[in-house]
Amino acid sequence: MATIHIIGAGVSGLACAVRAALAGMDVAVYEAAGHAGGRARSFHDESLGCMIDNGSHLLMGANEATRAYLADIDAEDRIREIAPAAFPFLDLKTGARWRIRPGRSALPTWILSSSRRIPGTSAGDYLGQVYRLYRAQKDDTVAGAVGTESPLYDRLWQPLCRAALNTDASEASAALLWSVVRETLMKGERACRPAFFHRGLSAALVNPALKLLQDKGADIRFKARLRGLRWSDHRVTSIYFPEGMLRVAKEDAVVLAVPPEACNELWPDAKAPTEARTIVNAHFRLETPVPLPWDMPFLGLLSSETHWIFIRDNILSLTISAADALADRPNWELANLLWTEANRALDRPVSRLPPWRIIKERRATIAQTPAQVRRRASPETALKNLFLAGDWTDTGLPATIESSVLSGFRAAQLSLRASETALSEEAKKK
Repeated sequence: MATIHIIGAGVSGLACAVRAALAGMDVAVYEAAGHAGGRARSFHDESLGCMIDNGSHLLMGANEATRAYLADIDAEDRIREIAPAAFPFLDLKTGARWRIRPGRSALPTWILSSSRRIPGTSAGDYLGQVYRLYRAQKDDTVAGAVGTESPLYDRLWQPLCRAALNTDASEASAALLWSVVRETLMKGERACRPAFFHRGLSAALVNPALKLLQDKGADIRFKARLRGLRWSDHRVTSIYFPEGMLRVAKEDAVVLAVPPEACNELWPDAKAPTEARTIVNAHFRLETPVPLPWDMPFLGLLSSETHWIFIRDNILSLTISAADALADRPNWELANLLWTEANRALDRPVSRLPPWRIIKERRATIAQTPAQVRRRASPETALKNLFLAGDWTDTGLPATIESSVLSGFRAAQLSLRASETALSEEAKKK
C-alpha cells in the first residue's frame, strides 16, 4: 500500500494526514517539535496554572474546510457558534460602542439599517468602497483601494485587515481582503457567524486528529527534523533525518507541510514568501470571570494597542495583530500596558497586575502584502510525488486556519492521485 510521508504536524499537516488516512493510505508524520499543532495549539502554562492557547482564533460560518475537518475527526462539538452573527466594538478614545450585525439575506441589505452598520457611516459608503475593493488590482493595497478618509477605514477595513490578514491595511493586499469580504459579508449572516474554540485549540484541532491517526495505525514521530530530500527521475526517492535515510517508494508521496522559511531550505524551488508578521497575545488570570459587552466572548477595540479581547472562563486574552512594532518591548512592559487597556475596556479601575503570560509569535503568518502574496506557492512541484501544504501556500485565502486545512486537503488529494498513477504505471509494466 502507498505511504504518504507528511513533514510537519501543524494544522495543515494534520488535515492532510487525516484525509489521507480516511482514503486508505498508510500515513507517516514527522514533526520537528515535541508536540503537534504548530501555531494553533494549547499548552499548560505554569504562571497561570491552566491550559491556554498560544493564540486566539475565530472561525467563520464560511470556513467550510475547517468544519469538514472537524467532522472528519469527530470534533464538531469543540466549537461554539454565535448566532445570529454579531461583531462588537468599543472605541477606547471616544467610548462609543456598536455591533456589526449582517442580515440574513445574501444581499447586504443590512447596510440600510443604521442599527446594524457602523456609526457615522452611510449605505453609500459601503457600496462605494466594496465596489472599489472588488475592482482592486493585484498590486493594490487596502488603503489604496478604499481610501482612508471614511470612518469605515478605521472602523471596518483596518480591524478586518489586521484580523484576517495580520497585516496593516496600509500595506495589505486588497485582492486578498476582497476574498474575505466576498465569502463572508457578501453572503449573509450565516456565512459571517463567528465560532470560538471554547475548550481550546488542541482540544478541537489537534488531539482528536492524533487519536484518529493512531486508531488508523499512522506512524507519528516527534522531534524528527527533516534534513533534506533526494530525488531522481522527477520523483523523491528518499528523505533523510539526523538518524538516517528513509527510502520513498515509487507509489509513495511526500508532503512538506512546513513554514515557508523551512520550505525554502528543503525545496528552494518553492520560492516561498520570506517576510512575516508578528502576533502578540497576552493572557491574564482573573479571580472570577468578567462579562464583555452584550455578553459576547470577544470584543474588538479601537484607539488602542489591543485589537481584540477574548474571555474564556477566568482567562482574559488580548490579541495584537501586525505587531512587529511591539515585538521587542519587554514582556513586563507589555503586560502592564495591555492590562491597563483591558481595565478601561471593562470599565473597571486599574487593579494590581494579576498572573499573566505574554506570547510573541514573531512569524505568526506571512506578510500578506501584494509582493509576498505573489510568492505563495502552488501545492504541486516539479517532482511527481512532492507536494506543499501550509497556510502560506496559494489557497486563494488569507493565511488562517481555514487556509491551513484547505491546503492539507489539497495536498492529500494530489498525493492520492499521484500514488494511483504510479501504481497504474507499474501495473502496465508488468
